[in-house]
Amino acid sequence: MVRRKQYSFLESVPERSRRVRFSIRSLSLLKGSISGSVPEYSHRIRFSGQSLEWTEYLISKLIVLIVIFSVYACSEKLTTTDESVQTTNQSPYIAKVFDYQYGPGQHASLITPNEKCNAFIGEPWINGKSFTYLGGWGGYIIAGFDHAVNNTNGPDIAVYTQPSVGSEPGVVYVMADTNNDGLPNDGPWLELKGSEYNNPQTIHNYQVTYYKPGTSGYVTWKDNQGKEGNLVPQFGTGSWWWGGYGDKTSVTFSGEKLPDAYANTSKDPTVQLWMPVSGLFRFGYAECYDNEDYNAKLKANFFDISSAVDAVGVPANLSKVNFIMVQSGVFQIAGWLNEISTEISGAADIHLLDKKSY
Repeated sequence: MVRRKQYSFLESVPERSRRVRFSIRSLSLLKGSISGSVPEYSHRIRFSGQSLEWTEYLISKLIVLIVIFSVYACSEKLTTTDESVQTTNQSPYIAKVFDYQYGPGQHASLITPNEKCNAFIGEPWINGKSFTYLGGWGGYIIAGFDHAVNNTNGPDIAVYTQPSVGSEPGVVYVMADTNNDGLPNDGPWLELKGSEYNNPQTIHNYQVTYYKPGTSGYVTWKDNQGKEGNLVPQFGTGSWWWGGYGDKTSVTFSGEKLPDAYANTSKDPTVQLWMPVSGLFRFGYAECYDNEDYNAKLKANFFDISSAVDAVGVPANLSKVNFIMVQSGVFQIAGWLNEISTEISGAADIHLLDKKSY
Protein backbone atom coordinates (compact mmCIF):
# COMPACT_ATOMS: atom_id res chain seq x y z
CA MET A 1 0.00 0.00 0.00
CA VAL A 2 1.25 3.47 -0.87
CA ARG A 3 1.48 5.86 2.11
CA ARG A 4 -0.52 8.99 1.34
CA LYS A 5 1.37 12.18 1.80
CA GLN A 6 -0.08 14.88 4.08
CA TYR A 7 0.10 18.40 2.74
CA SER A 8 0.74 21.32 5.08
CA PHE A 9 0.31 24.99 4.16
CA LEU A 10 2.21 26.33 7.19
CA GLU A 11 5.31 27.22 5.24
CA SER A 12 3.27 29.30 2.77
CA VAL A 13 1.44 31.29 5.49
CA PRO A 14 3.09 34.28 7.25
CA GLU A 15 4.60 33.70 10.69
CA ARG A 16 1.75 35.59 12.47
CA SER A 17 -0.72 33.03 11.10
CA ARG A 18 1.12 29.78 11.87
CA ARG A 19 -0.98 29.14 14.93
CA VAL A 20 -3.60 27.85 12.49
CA ARG A 21 -2.87 24.17 11.72
CA PHE A 22 -4.59 21.99 9.26
CA SER A 23 -4.29 18.39 7.96
CA ILE A 24 -5.72 16.98 4.79
CA ARG A 25 -6.87 13.90 6.69
CA SER A 26 -9.32 16.05 8.66
CA LEU A 27 -11.16 16.64 5.39
CA SER A 28 -11.70 12.98 4.51
CA LEU A 29 -15.43 13.45 4.30
CA LEU A 30 -15.05 16.46 2.00
CA LYS A 31 -12.51 14.55 -0.11
CA GLY A 32 -14.80 11.57 -0.44
CA SER A 33 -17.72 13.66 -1.57
CA ILE A 34 -15.67 15.41 -4.24
CA SER A 35 -13.66 12.43 -5.47
CA GLY A 36 -16.83 10.59 -6.33
CA SER A 37 -17.49 13.12 -9.05
CA VAL A 38 -14.05 12.76 -10.73
CA PRO A 39 -13.77 10.25 -13.65
CA GLU A 40 -12.05 6.97 -12.83
CA TYR A 41 -9.30 7.48 -15.40
CA SER A 42 -8.21 10.70 -13.69
CA HIS A 43 -7.89 9.30 -10.18
CA ARG A 44 -4.18 8.65 -10.46
CA ILE A 45 -1.27 10.48 -12.00
CA ARG A 46 2.46 9.89 -11.92
CA PHE A 47 4.30 12.72 -10.08
CA SER A 48 7.95 12.55 -8.99
CA GLY A 49 7.81 8.80 -8.81
CA GLN A 50 4.90 8.79 -6.35
CA SER A 51 1.32 7.80 -6.99
CA LEU A 52 -1.10 10.49 -5.88
CA GLU A 53 -4.81 10.68 -6.12
CA TRP A 54 -5.84 13.51 -8.43
CA THR A 55 -8.69 14.54 -6.18
CA GLU A 56 -6.47 14.68 -3.08
CA TYR A 57 -4.02 16.89 -4.93
CA LEU A 58 -6.76 19.31 -6.01
CA ILE A 59 -8.32 19.42 -2.55
CA SER A 60 -5.01 20.14 -0.85
CA LYS A 61 -4.31 23.08 -3.15
CA LEU A 62 -7.85 24.40 -2.77
CA ILE A 63 -7.64 24.25 1.02
CA VAL A 64 -4.34 26.12 1.02
CA LEU A 65 -5.86 28.95 -1.02
CA ILE A 66 -9.02 29.15 1.10
CA VAL A 67 -7.23 29.18 4.46
CA ILE A 68 -4.56 31.66 3.36
CA PHE A 69 -7.27 34.01 2.09
CA SER A 70 -9.26 33.63 5.33
CA VAL A 71 -6.23 34.22 7.55
CA TYR A 72 -5.22 37.32 5.63
CA ALA A 73 -8.78 38.67 5.64
CA CYS A 74 -9.15 38.20 9.41
CA SER A 75 -5.71 39.64 10.06
CA GLU A 76 -6.41 42.73 7.96
CA LYS A 77 -9.73 43.25 9.68
CA LEU A 78 -8.15 43.12 13.13
CA THR A 79 -5.31 45.48 12.24
CA THR A 80 -7.31 47.95 10.16
CA THR A 81 -6.70 51.67 10.52
CA ASP A 82 -10.17 52.53 9.20
CA GLU A 83 -11.54 55.13 11.62
CA SER A 84 -15.09 53.91 11.05
CA VAL A 85 -14.26 50.74 13.01
CA GLN A 86 -14.66 51.14 16.77
CA THR A 87 -13.20 48.47 19.03
CA THR A 88 -15.03 46.95 21.96
CA ASN A 89 -12.59 48.24 24.58
CA GLN A 90 -13.89 51.77 24.06
CA SER A 91 -16.43 53.08 26.55
CA PRO A 92 -19.72 54.39 25.13
CA TYR A 93 -19.87 56.96 27.93
CA ILE A 94 -18.13 60.18 28.90
CA ALA A 95 -14.56 59.51 30.03
CA LYS A 96 -13.51 62.92 31.36
CA VAL A 97 -14.87 66.31 32.37
CA PHE A 98 -12.64 69.23 31.33
CA ASP A 99 -14.59 72.21 32.65
CA TYR A 100 -17.72 73.00 34.62
CA GLN A 101 -19.29 76.33 35.45
CA TYR A 102 -22.58 76.59 37.30
CA GLY A 103 -24.91 79.38 36.15
CA PRO A 104 -26.37 81.38 39.06
CA GLY A 105 -29.46 79.61 40.32
CA GLN A 106 -31.37 78.10 43.20
CA HIS A 107 -29.12 75.05 43.68
CA ALA A 108 -25.85 76.96 44.09
CA SER A 109 -25.53 76.05 47.77
CA LEU A 110 -25.84 72.33 46.98
CA ILE A 111 -22.75 72.25 44.78
CA THR A 112 -19.26 72.14 46.23
CA PRO A 113 -16.87 74.88 45.08
CA ASN A 114 -14.52 72.28 43.56
CA GLU A 115 -17.24 70.19 41.96
CA LYS A 116 -15.69 67.33 39.91
CA CYS A 117 -18.92 66.31 38.12
CA ASN A 118 -18.27 62.60 38.61
CA ALA A 119 -21.97 61.97 38.06
CA PHE A 120 -21.45 62.98 34.42
CA ILE A 121 -18.71 60.39 33.82
CA GLY A 122 -19.45 56.80 32.85
CA GLU A 123 -22.77 55.00 32.84
CA PRO A 124 -25.54 57.12 34.36
CA TRP A 125 -27.41 56.37 37.59
CA ILE A 126 -25.30 53.43 38.73
CA ASN A 127 -23.85 53.03 42.23
CA GLY A 128 -26.02 55.84 43.54
CA LYS A 129 -24.94 58.41 40.95
CA SER A 130 -27.26 61.38 40.53
CA PHE A 131 -27.23 64.12 37.89
CA THR A 132 -25.39 67.37 37.13
CA TYR A 133 -26.88 70.82 37.71
CA LEU A 134 -25.96 73.39 35.07
CA GLY A 135 -27.83 76.20 36.81
CA GLY A 136 -29.32 79.26 35.17
CA TRP A 137 -28.62 80.58 31.69
CA GLY A 138 -25.03 80.10 30.55
CA GLY A 139 -24.01 77.37 32.99
CA TYR A 140 -22.18 74.60 31.16
CA ILE A 141 -20.17 71.41 31.24
CA ILE A 142 -17.39 70.39 28.81
CA ALA A 143 -16.55 66.70 28.56
CA GLY A 144 -14.99 64.14 26.25
CA PHE A 145 -15.12 60.53 25.13
CA ASP A 146 -12.15 58.14 25.08
CA HIS A 147 -12.52 57.86 21.29
CA ALA A 148 -13.90 59.71 18.30
CA VAL A 149 -17.67 59.41 17.83
CA ASN A 150 -18.30 58.79 14.13
CA ASN A 151 -20.93 60.65 12.15
CA THR A 152 -23.14 58.00 10.58
CA ASN A 153 -26.66 57.95 9.20
CA GLY A 154 -29.04 58.78 12.01
CA PRO A 155 -28.38 59.80 15.63
CA ASP A 156 -24.85 59.54 17.00
CA ILE A 157 -24.88 60.95 20.55
CA ALA A 158 -27.29 60.51 23.45
CA VAL A 159 -27.47 63.09 26.25
CA TYR A 160 -29.14 61.67 29.34
CA THR A 161 -31.79 63.75 31.11
CA GLN A 162 -32.17 64.28 34.87
CA PRO A 163 -34.68 62.51 34.47
CA SER A 164 -37.79 64.47 35.41
CA VAL A 165 -41.01 65.51 33.67
CA GLY A 166 -40.52 69.19 32.88
CA SER A 167 -38.28 70.16 29.98
CA GLU A 168 -35.43 72.60 30.73
CA PRO A 169 -33.67 72.91 27.36
CA GLY A 170 -29.90 72.94 27.03
CA VAL A 171 -27.93 73.76 23.88
CA VAL A 172 -25.45 71.08 22.74
CA TYR A 173 -22.11 71.80 21.05
CA VAL A 174 -19.43 69.46 19.71
CA MET A 175 -15.77 69.60 18.74
CA ALA A 176 -13.34 67.25 16.97
CA ASP A 177 -9.83 66.69 18.30
CA THR A 178 -8.17 67.86 15.09
CA ASN A 179 -4.75 68.40 16.67
CA ASN A 180 -4.88 65.03 18.48
CA ASP A 181 -3.74 66.39 21.84
CA GLY A 182 -6.76 65.08 23.77
CA LEU A 183 -7.96 68.54 24.79
CA PRO A 184 -10.99 70.59 23.64
CA ASN A 185 -8.88 73.39 22.20
CA ASP A 186 -9.50 72.89 18.49
CA GLY A 187 -11.23 76.12 17.53
CA PRO A 188 -14.79 77.34 18.17
CA TRP A 189 -17.53 75.04 19.38
CA LEU A 190 -20.01 73.87 16.75
CA GLU A 191 -23.66 73.94 17.71
CA LEU A 192 -25.93 70.99 17.04
CA LYS A 193 -28.73 72.91 15.37
CA GLY A 194 -32.09 72.48 17.08
CA SER A 195 -35.66 73.33 16.15
CA GLU A 196 -35.46 76.88 17.56
CA TYR A 197 -32.26 77.90 15.81
CA ASN A 198 -34.13 80.24 13.44
CA ASN A 199 -36.84 81.23 15.90
CA PRO A 200 -37.08 85.06 15.97
CA GLN A 201 -36.89 84.95 19.77
CA THR A 202 -33.59 83.05 19.74
CA ILE A 203 -30.56 85.30 20.24
CA HIS A 204 -27.23 84.05 18.90
CA ASN A 205 -23.99 85.39 20.37
CA TYR A 206 -25.77 86.32 23.56
CA GLN A 207 -23.77 87.34 26.62
CA VAL A 208 -24.67 87.96 30.26
CA THR A 209 -22.55 89.20 33.14
CA TYR A 210 -23.75 88.24 36.61
CA TYR A 211 -22.71 90.23 39.66
CA LYS A 212 -22.18 88.96 43.18
CA PRO A 213 -25.08 89.88 45.50
CA GLY A 214 -24.69 93.10 47.40
CA THR A 215 -26.92 94.53 50.10
CA SER A 216 -30.05 93.37 48.27
CA GLY A 217 -28.97 89.75 48.55
CA TYR A 218 -29.85 89.13 44.90
CA VAL A 219 -27.63 88.33 41.93
CA THR A 220 -27.86 91.21 39.43
CA TRP A 221 -27.13 90.93 35.71
CA LYS A 222 -26.52 92.86 32.49
CA ASP A 223 -26.58 91.49 28.96
CA ASN A 224 -25.16 92.57 25.61
CA GLN A 225 -28.62 93.60 24.43
CA GLY A 226 -28.79 96.58 26.79
CA LYS A 227 -30.98 94.86 29.38
CA GLU A 228 -30.38 94.30 33.09
CA GLY A 229 -32.18 93.01 36.14
CA ASN A 230 -32.14 90.97 39.36
CA LEU A 231 -32.49 87.22 39.85
CA VAL A 232 -35.26 87.27 42.44
CA PRO A 233 -36.26 83.81 43.72
CA GLN A 234 -39.99 83.11 43.70
CA PHE A 235 -39.55 80.09 45.92
CA GLY A 236 -37.38 80.17 49.04
CA THR A 237 -33.76 79.12 48.48
CA GLY A 238 -30.30 80.06 49.66
CA SER A 239 -27.92 82.32 47.78
CA TRP A 240 -27.79 81.88 44.02
CA TRP A 241 -24.10 82.80 43.93
CA TRP A 242 -21.95 79.66 43.60
CA GLY A 243 -18.93 79.22 45.85
CA GLY A 244 -17.00 77.94 42.84
CA TYR A 245 -16.66 81.53 41.58
CA GLY A 246 -14.07 82.06 44.29
CA ASP A 247 -13.24 85.68 44.98
CA LYS A 248 -14.75 86.93 41.73
CA THR A 249 -17.32 89.70 41.99
CA SER A 250 -18.73 88.97 38.52
CA VAL A 251 -18.85 86.13 36.01
CA THR A 252 -19.67 86.31 32.30
CA PHE A 253 -21.26 83.65 30.12
CA SER A 254 -21.66 83.58 26.33
CA GLY A 255 -23.81 81.37 24.16
CA GLU A 256 -27.26 81.07 22.63
CA LYS A 257 -30.37 82.35 24.37
CA LEU A 258 -33.45 80.30 23.55
CA PRO A 259 -37.09 81.44 23.77
CA ASP A 260 -38.86 81.25 27.12
CA ALA A 261 -39.88 77.66 27.76
CA TYR A 262 -42.83 78.27 30.12
CA ALA A 263 -45.85 80.55 30.35
CA ASN A 264 -48.19 81.29 33.22
CA THR A 265 -51.54 80.08 31.87
CA SER A 266 -53.58 80.92 34.97
CA LYS A 267 -56.43 83.38 34.56
CA ASP A 268 -56.45 83.97 38.29
CA PRO A 269 -53.82 86.59 39.23
CA THR A 270 -53.48 85.01 42.67
CA VAL A 271 -52.60 81.58 41.26
CA GLN A 272 -49.66 80.56 39.12
CA LEU A 273 -50.01 77.79 36.54
CA TRP A 274 -46.79 77.47 34.60
CA MET A 275 -47.00 75.27 31.53
CA PRO A 276 -44.58 74.51 28.66
CA VAL A 277 -45.03 76.77 25.65
CA SER A 278 -46.65 74.66 22.94
CA GLY A 279 -44.72 73.84 19.79
CA LEU A 280 -41.22 74.69 21.03
CA PHE A 281 -38.11 72.51 21.34
CA ARG A 282 -39.34 69.73 19.08
CA PHE A 283 -35.81 68.40 18.63
CA GLY A 284 -32.15 69.23 19.17
CA TYR A 285 -31.93 70.13 22.88
CA ALA A 286 -30.82 68.43 26.08
CA GLU A 287 -33.31 67.62 28.83
CA CYS A 288 -36.40 67.84 26.68
CA TYR A 289 -39.08 65.25 27.36
CA ASP A 290 -41.64 63.74 25.01
CA ASN A 291 -40.30 65.52 21.95
CA GLU A 292 -39.16 64.00 18.65
CA ASP A 293 -35.67 62.95 19.74
CA TYR A 294 -36.44 61.77 23.28
CA ASN A 295 -35.83 58.07 23.87
CA ALA A 296 -37.96 56.93 26.77
CA LYS A 297 -36.04 53.68 27.34
CA LEU A 298 -32.70 55.45 27.72
CA LYS A 299 -34.22 58.62 29.20
CA ALA A 300 -32.05 60.58 26.79
CA ASN A 301 -32.26 62.96 23.85
CA PHE A 302 -30.62 61.81 20.61
CA PHE A 303 -28.38 64.06 18.49
CA ASP A 304 -27.04 63.80 14.94
CA ILE A 305 -23.52 65.10 14.33
CA SER A 306 -24.67 66.07 10.83
CA SER A 307 -26.68 68.93 12.37
CA ALA A 308 -23.52 70.74 13.53
CA VAL A 309 -23.19 74.32 12.25
CA ASP A 310 -20.59 77.04 12.65
CA ALA A 311 -21.10 80.48 14.17
CA VAL A 312 -23.05 81.76 11.16
CA GLY A 313 -25.15 78.64 10.63
CA VAL A 314 -23.14 76.98 7.86
CA PRO A 315 -23.08 73.16 8.09
CA ALA A 316 -19.78 71.99 9.59
CA ASN A 317 -19.73 68.65 7.74
CA LEU A 318 -17.99 66.82 10.58
CA SER A 319 -16.97 63.19 10.14
CA LYS A 320 -16.40 62.65 13.86
CA VAL A 321 -16.26 64.44 17.23
CA ASN A 322 -14.44 63.86 20.51
CA PHE A 323 -15.83 66.53 22.84
CA ILE A 324 -19.23 67.80 23.88
CA MET A 325 -20.48 70.91 25.67
CA VAL A 326 -23.97 71.29 27.10
CA GLN A 327 -25.15 74.73 28.21
CA SER A 328 -28.33 75.97 29.88
CA GLY A 329 -30.18 77.75 27.10
CA VAL A 330 -33.24 79.45 28.62
CA PHE A 331 -32.92 82.71 30.58
CA GLN A 332 -36.18 82.74 32.49
CA ILE A 333 -37.50 82.75 36.05
CA ALA A 334 -40.84 80.98 35.80
CA GLY A 335 -42.54 81.98 39.03
CA TRP A 336 -42.35 79.40 41.80
CA LEU A 337 -40.37 77.13 39.45
CA ASN A 338 -37.53 79.63 39.77
CA GLU A 339 -34.89 79.64 37.02
CA ILE A 340 -35.17 77.23 34.09
CA SER A 341 -31.97 75.24 34.54
CA THR A 342 -30.78 72.23 32.56
CA GLU A 343 -29.98 69.08 34.54
CA ILE A 344 -28.34 66.15 32.79
CA SER A 345 -26.78 62.79 33.69
CA GLY A 346 -24.06 62.17 31.11
CA ALA A 347 -23.74 61.32 27.42
CA ALA A 348 -23.03 58.30 25.23
CA ASP A 349 -21.85 57.24 21.80
CA ILE A 350 -25.02 55.58 20.51
CA HIS A 351 -23.04 53.31 18.16
CA LEU A 352 -21.44 51.54 21.13
CA LEU A 353 -24.64 50.98 23.09
CA ASP A 354 -26.49 47.68 23.06
CA LYS A 355 -29.32 48.22 20.59
CA LYS A 356 -31.62 46.30 22.91
CA SER A 357 -31.19 49.10 25.46
CA TYR A 358 -33.05 51.58 23.26
